[in-house]
Amino acid sequence: MEPSAFEPIDPATAAVLLDRAKQRSAQLRRRQMSLLFGAVGVRRHRTAAVFSSNLGTPPPPRRFTPLTMAFGTVGVVIVIVIALVAVTSNGPAHVGTGPYRPLAGVAGPTTFPASSTVLAEVTGVTPAVANAVGLPPTSSVSPPTVQSGQPPLTIGGGPGAVFIGGEFCPYCAAERWAIIMAFSRFGSFSGLTETSSSPWDTDPSTATFSFYGASYSSPVITFDSSEHEGNDTSGLGTRTTLQPLTPVESSLWQKYDNPEGFPFLDIGNSVFVMSPSYDAGILAGFDQQDIAAKLTNPNDPVTQDIVGTANYLTAAICSVLEPVASSTWCGQPAVTAAARAMGLS
Repeated sequence: MEPSAFEPIDPATAAVLLDRAKQRSAQLRRRQMSLLFGAVGVRRHRTAAVFSSNLGTPPPPRRFTPLTMAFGTVGVVIVIVIALVAVTSNGPAHVGTGPYRPLAGVAGPTTFPASSTVLAEVTGVTPAVANAVGLPPTSSVSPPTVQSGQPPLTIGGGPGAVFIGGEFCPYCAAERWAIIMAFSRFGSFSGLTETSSSPWDTDPSTATFSFYGASYSSPVITFDSSEHEGNDTSGLGTRTTLQPLTPVESSLWQKYDNPEGFPFLDIGNSVFVMSPSYDAGILAGFDQQDIAAKLTNPNDPVTQDIVGTANYLTAAICSVLEPVASSTWCGQPAVTAAARAMGLS
């Protein structure tokens, strides 16, 4: 096959791709060794994010499930082979159109105020729908991690929760749907915006919201959020720091999730989301209106993943409230089942 059959990319991009492939391959080998020796409970499904020259240090890693890592490693290796052949070709280098390269003619994500209709559909999911969804199979929705014996996380004198994410991150994009749904059962958000994850990353342009510039009000729990990194603007890795972490956010991230990765959600220092709860790919091809419109149908796979995740998060919130009876949601069958599944009751 002649070199011209491949689309060339610049050497710098090829080097980034090669580095990602090496890291993913190494992670897969570590995972295989862990499984071999019985360490199946270790949730360290990570890969290093692409290093951007405009950042002082490499951004925190994103997470992948073992299955994603396995297929991702094979896919990236194939891309690397094509890239290396292209780099050595005699053709002129130009912007490519692969999923891990700057896309010709593709603009960075836009951000705009969240539609009141969309938010009403997300926050208005009824107990009947939530109970009909219940707890999806763990092959579809992964329960959060529970850590006992930790000092309670309090903010402003009451129970608190901390979220750290990045606007570029597709796994954060998927998680925010369930976070907004669950926390809206105990309070209300204002100032939310609609956006999408990076169009150059895994699960490109996943429809989501951003907590940047938003606030949350609740009589029973405080929700502190940081969109630590912004979005890619002109290609993979072109993002910059959006919100510097507070000392509390930084210390919690380092203590409970070292090395730090996205997404990170700490509910009361008791329940943690430190891996994708569900596959962000299920949202592919849908915008915010499409996704929100599905949430009345408990048989829809999108609804099952989002609402199923929200049921777990609701149970986690209930577990740190005093008294638990402060919300009627805490007594819903789906929520009590989630609490039992996580060992919280």
